[in-house]
Amino acid sequence: MMKTIFFIKMHGLGNDFVIIEDSLLADIKDIKSFVIKIACRHIGIGCDQFITYKKDNDSIFMNIFNQDGSKAKACGNASRCLSRLMFDRYGIKNTTIKVEGKEITAEYSDPDNITVNMGTANFATDWMPSQEKLWELAEKYRIEPKEMVCVDIGNPHLVIFSKLGDKDKKIFGKNLQKNELFINGVNVNFAQIDDDTIILKVWERGTGFTMACGSGASASFAAANKLGFVDDEAKVAFELGTLKMNKKNNQVLMTGSASYVFAGEYYYNGMDLP
Repeated sequence: MMKTIFFIKMHGLGNDFVIIEDSLLADIKDIKSFVIKIACRHIGIGCDQFITYKKDNDSIFMNIFNQDGSKAKACGNASRCLSRLMFDRYGIKNTTIKVEGKEITAEYSDPDNITVNMGTANFATDWMPSQEKLWELAEKYRIEPKEMVCVDIGNPHLVIFSKLGDKDKKIFGKNLQKNELFINGVNVNFAQIDDDTIILKVWERGTGFTMACGSGASASFAAANKLGFVDDEAKVAFELGTLKMNKKNNQVLMTGSASYVFAGEYYYNGMDLP
Protein backbone atom coordinates (compact mmCIF):
# COMPACT_ATOMS: atom_id res chain seq x y z
CA MET A 1 0.00 0.00 0.00
CA MET A 2 1.53 3.29 -1.11
CA LYS A 3 1.57 6.24 1.30
CA THR A 4 2.69 9.84 0.91
CA ILE A 5 4.43 12.33 3.19
CA PHE A 6 4.60 16.06 2.51
CA PHE A 7 8.14 17.47 2.50
CA ILE A 8 10.02 20.68 1.80
CA LYS A 9 13.51 20.80 0.37
CA MET A 10 15.71 23.78 1.29
CA HIS A 11 19.38 24.67 1.23
CA GLY A 12 21.89 27.00 2.83
CA LEU A 13 24.64 27.83 0.31
CA GLY A 14 24.14 24.44 -1.33
CA ASN A 15 24.03 22.38 1.88
CA ASP A 16 20.63 20.78 1.20
CA PHE A 17 17.95 19.33 3.44
CA VAL A 18 14.72 17.39 3.22
CA ILE A 19 12.50 18.81 5.97
CA ILE A 20 9.44 16.99 7.32
CA GLU A 21 7.18 17.83 10.23
CA ASP A 22 7.58 15.29 13.03
CA SER A 23 3.89 14.39 13.26
CA LEU A 24 3.90 13.12 9.66
CA LEU A 25 6.37 10.38 10.57
CA ALA A 26 4.26 8.65 13.21
CA ASP A 27 4.01 5.45 11.11
CA ILE A 28 7.74 5.20 10.49
CA LYS A 29 9.20 2.58 12.82
CA ASP A 30 12.69 2.23 11.33
CA ILE A 31 13.72 5.85 10.97
CA LYS A 32 17.33 5.00 10.02
CA SER A 33 16.29 2.95 6.97
CA PHE A 34 13.75 5.62 6.02
CA VAL A 35 16.41 8.34 6.17
CA ILE A 36 18.85 6.35 4.05
CA LYS A 37 16.20 5.88 1.34
CA ILE A 38 14.87 9.44 1.32
CA ALA A 39 18.39 10.96 1.34
CA CYS A 40 19.55 8.89 -1.64
CA ARG A 41 19.97 11.09 -4.73
CA HIS A 42 19.09 8.21 -7.09
CA ILE A 43 16.01 6.54 -5.57
CA GLY A 44 14.95 9.14 -3.01
CA ILE A 45 14.65 12.92 -2.88
CA GLY A 46 18.32 13.47 -2.14
CA CYS A 47 19.89 15.61 0.59
CA ASP A 48 22.97 16.10 2.74
CA GLN A 49 20.88 15.90 5.91
CA PHE A 50 17.32 14.88 6.74
CA ILE A 51 15.56 17.22 9.18
CA THR A 52 12.46 16.66 11.30
CA TYR A 53 10.86 19.35 13.42
CA LYS A 54 8.06 19.95 15.90
CA LYS A 55 6.79 23.47 16.57
CA ASP A 56 6.00 24.52 20.14
CA ASN A 57 4.93 28.19 20.21
CA ASP A 58 8.06 30.15 19.19
CA SER A 59 10.32 27.13 19.76
CA ILE A 60 11.21 24.25 17.46
CA PHE A 61 12.41 20.79 18.38
CA MET A 62 14.76 19.65 15.61
CA ASN A 63 16.29 16.28 14.76
CA ILE A 64 19.20 16.04 12.31
CA PHE A 65 20.09 12.86 10.43
CA ASN A 66 23.06 12.30 8.13
CA GLN A 67 22.76 10.37 4.85
CA ASP A 68 23.73 7.12 6.60
CA GLY A 69 20.96 7.52 9.18
CA SER A 70 23.25 8.58 12.02
CA LYS A 71 22.25 11.60 14.10
CA ALA A 72 24.00 14.96 14.33
CA LYS A 73 23.80 17.42 17.21
CA ALA A 74 23.98 20.74 15.36
CA CYS A 75 23.46 22.19 11.90
CA GLY A 76 23.72 25.92 11.37
CA ASN A 77 22.49 25.86 7.77
CA ALA A 78 19.42 23.79 8.66
CA SER A 79 18.75 26.14 11.57
CA ARG A 80 18.64 29.08 9.18
CA CYS A 81 16.29 27.14 6.90
CA LEU A 82 13.92 26.39 9.77
CA SER A 83 14.08 30.04 10.86
CA ARG A 84 12.94 31.14 7.38
CA LEU A 85 10.23 28.47 7.36
CA MET A 86 8.89 29.68 10.71
CA PHE A 87 8.85 33.30 9.52
CA ASP A 88 7.15 32.51 6.22
CA ARG A 89 4.51 30.30 7.82
CA TYR A 90 3.89 32.02 11.14
CA GLY A 91 5.59 35.43 10.98
CA ILE A 92 8.02 34.46 13.77
CA LYS A 93 11.26 36.45 13.61
CA ASN A 94 13.00 35.06 16.70
CA THR A 95 13.04 31.31 17.08
CA THR A 96 14.56 29.04 19.72
CA ILE A 97 15.74 25.78 18.21
CA LYS A 98 16.18 22.81 20.53
CA VAL A 99 18.32 19.93 19.33
CA GLU A 100 19.86 17.08 21.33
CA GLY A 101 19.50 18.94 24.64
CA LYS A 102 21.02 22.19 23.34
CA GLU A 103 19.21 25.44 22.61
CA ILE A 104 20.26 27.88 19.91
CA THR A 105 18.51 31.05 18.79
CA ALA A 106 17.80 32.23 15.26
CA GLU A 107 16.83 35.77 14.19
CA TYR A 108 15.20 36.31 10.79
CA SER A 109 15.78 39.64 9.02
CA ASP A 110 15.35 38.64 5.37
CA PRO A 111 16.07 35.52 3.26
CA ASP A 112 19.73 36.50 2.89
CA ASN A 113 20.30 37.60 6.49
CA ILE A 114 19.34 35.03 9.10
CA THR A 115 21.52 35.03 12.22
CA VAL A 116 22.00 31.90 14.30
CA ASN A 117 23.72 31.97 17.70
CA MET A 118 25.71 28.72 17.64
CA GLY A 119 26.81 29.09 21.27
CA THR A 120 30.27 28.78 22.77
CA ALA A 121 33.00 26.84 21.01
CA ASN A 122 34.68 24.32 23.31
CA PHE A 123 38.31 23.32 22.89
CA ALA A 124 38.45 20.78 25.74
CA THR A 125 35.80 18.05 25.95
CA ASP A 126 35.82 14.31 26.63
CA TRP A 127 35.78 13.20 22.98
CA MET A 128 38.95 15.09 22.11
CA PRO A 129 42.24 13.13 22.05
CA SER A 130 45.21 14.35 24.06
CA GLN A 131 47.52 16.90 22.48
CA GLU A 132 50.18 14.21 22.21
CA LYS A 133 47.86 11.83 20.31
CA LEU A 134 46.65 14.64 18.07
CA TRP A 135 50.22 15.63 17.21
CA GLU A 136 51.04 11.99 16.40
CA LEU A 137 48.05 11.97 14.04
CA ALA A 138 49.21 15.20 12.41
CA GLU A 139 52.69 13.82 11.84
CA LYS A 140 51.24 10.62 10.33
CA TYR A 141 49.41 12.70 7.72
CA ARG A 142 52.34 15.11 7.34
CA ILE A 143 50.36 18.04 8.67
CA GLU A 144 51.96 20.75 10.82
CA PRO A 145 50.73 19.82 14.35
CA LYS A 146 49.98 23.43 15.30
CA GLU A 147 47.63 23.66 12.31
CA MET A 148 45.28 20.91 13.54
CA VAL A 149 42.65 21.89 16.16
CA CYS A 150 39.71 20.06 17.75
CA VAL A 151 36.55 22.12 18.32
CA ASP A 152 33.16 21.22 19.78
CA ILE A 153 30.26 23.45 18.71
CA GLY A 154 27.52 20.91 19.40
CA ASN A 155 29.10 18.67 16.77
CA PRO A 156 32.71 17.42 16.99
CA HIS A 157 35.03 19.09 14.48
CA LEU A 158 38.65 18.70 13.49
CA VAL A 159 39.97 21.85 11.79
CA ILE A 160 43.07 21.64 9.58
CA PHE A 161 44.74 24.85 8.38
CA SER A 162 47.45 23.19 6.26
CA LYS A 163 47.25 23.80 2.50
CA LEU A 164 46.23 20.52 0.86
CA GLY A 165 45.22 19.42 -2.62
CA ASP A 166 41.68 18.23 -3.39
CA LYS A 167 42.81 14.60 -3.67
CA ASP A 168 44.46 14.71 -0.23
CA LYS A 169 41.43 16.43 1.30
CA LYS A 170 39.19 13.61 0.10
CA ILE A 171 41.53 10.90 1.39
CA PHE A 172 42.13 12.64 4.72
CA GLY A 173 38.44 13.48 5.22
CA LYS A 174 37.32 9.91 4.58
CA ASN A 175 39.99 8.41 6.84
CA LEU A 176 40.00 10.95 9.66
CA GLN A 177 36.19 11.04 10.13
CA LYS A 178 36.32 7.49 11.50
CA ASN A 179 39.81 7.43 13.02
CA GLU A 180 40.02 5.42 16.24
CA LEU A 181 40.91 8.59 18.17
CA PHE A 182 37.36 9.87 17.58
CA ILE A 183 34.99 7.30 19.09
CA ASN A 184 31.81 8.74 17.53
CA GLY A 185 33.48 10.11 14.41
CA VAL A 186 34.40 13.69 13.61
CA ASN A 187 33.69 16.33 10.96
CA VAL A 188 36.88 17.28 9.11
CA ASN A 189 37.36 20.93 8.10
CA PHE A 190 39.99 22.07 5.60
CA ALA A 191 40.52 25.80 6.07
CA GLN A 192 42.70 28.41 4.37
CA ILE A 193 43.02 32.02 5.52
CA ASP A 194 42.86 34.94 3.08
CA ASP A 195 42.88 38.22 5.02
CA ASP A 196 39.57 38.22 6.97
CA THR A 197 38.11 35.32 4.99
CA ILE A 198 38.29 31.60 5.76
CA ILE A 199 38.03 29.50 2.61
CA LEU A 200 36.49 26.25 3.79
CA LYS A 201 35.76 22.72 2.62
CA VAL A 202 34.10 20.30 5.06
CA TRP A 203 33.89 16.52 5.08
CA GLU A 204 30.84 15.79 7.23
CA ARG A 205 30.82 12.46 9.05
CA GLY A 206 28.19 10.13 7.66
CA THR A 207 27.74 12.29 4.54
CA GLY A 208 31.04 13.27 2.91
CA PHE A 209 31.90 16.62 1.34
CA THR A 210 29.03 19.11 1.37
CA MET A 211 28.83 22.44 -0.45
CA ALA A 212 28.60 24.24 2.90
CA CYS A 213 28.51 23.43 6.61
CA GLY A 214 27.25 25.89 9.23
CA SER A 215 28.68 24.14 12.29
CA GLY A 216 31.94 23.64 10.37
CA ALA A 217 32.05 27.35 9.57
CA SER A 218 31.47 28.15 13.24
CA ALA A 219 34.11 25.69 14.44
CA SER A 220 36.68 26.85 11.88
CA PHE A 221 36.04 30.51 12.69
CA ALA A 222 36.39 29.80 16.42
CA ALA A 223 39.65 27.92 15.84
CA ALA A 224 41.05 30.63 13.54
CA ASN A 225 40.09 33.30 16.08
CA LYS A 226 41.71 31.37 18.93
CA LEU A 227 44.94 31.01 16.94
CA GLY A 228 44.92 34.71 16.02
CA PHE A 229 44.38 34.12 12.29
CA VAL A 230 41.22 36.28 12.22
CA ASP A 231 39.62 38.91 14.48
CA ASP A 232 36.18 38.74 16.10
CA GLU A 233 34.53 39.43 12.75
CA ALA A 234 35.29 37.38 9.65
CA LYS A 235 33.77 35.63 6.65
CA VAL A 236 33.67 31.96 5.73
CA ALA A 237 33.62 31.30 1.99
CA PHE A 238 32.02 28.26 0.36
CA GLU A 239 31.39 27.44 -3.31
CA LEU A 240 28.06 29.29 -3.52
CA GLY A 241 28.66 32.21 -1.18
CA THR A 242 29.81 33.38 2.23
CA LEU A 243 28.70 33.37 5.83
CA LYS A 244 29.36 36.34 8.10
CA MET A 245 30.83 35.30 11.43
CA ASN A 246 31.00 37.23 14.70
CA LYS A 247 32.14 36.48 18.23
CA LYS A 248 30.18 38.34 20.91
CA ASN A 249 30.38 37.57 24.61
CA ASN A 250 32.23 34.38 23.68
CA GLN A 251 29.28 33.26 21.53
CA VAL A 252 29.68 32.40 17.85
CA LEU A 253 27.12 34.14 15.63
CA MET A 254 26.62 33.11 12.02
CA THR A 255 24.65 35.11 9.44
CA GLY A 256 23.67 33.83 6.01
CA SER A 257 20.93 32.88 3.59
CA ALA A 258 18.30 30.13 3.42
CA SER A 259 16.63 29.13 0.15
CA TYR A 260 13.72 26.98 -0.98
CA VAL A 261 14.26 24.31 -3.62
CA PHE A 262 10.88 22.61 -3.95
CA ALA A 263 8.05 20.96 -2.00
CA GLY A 264 6.08 17.82 -2.75
CA GLU A 265 4.90 14.41 -1.61
CA TYR A 266 7.27 11.53 -1.02
CA TYR A 267 5.83 8.14 -1.92
CA TYR A 268 6.80 5.10 0.11
CA ASN A 269 5.55 1.56 0.50
CA GLY A 270 3.74 1.32 3.83
CA MET A 271 3.87 -2.48 3.62
CA ASP A 272 7.66 -2.36 3.85
CA LEU A 273 7.59 -0.65 7.23
CA PRO A 274 8.03 -2.76 10.39
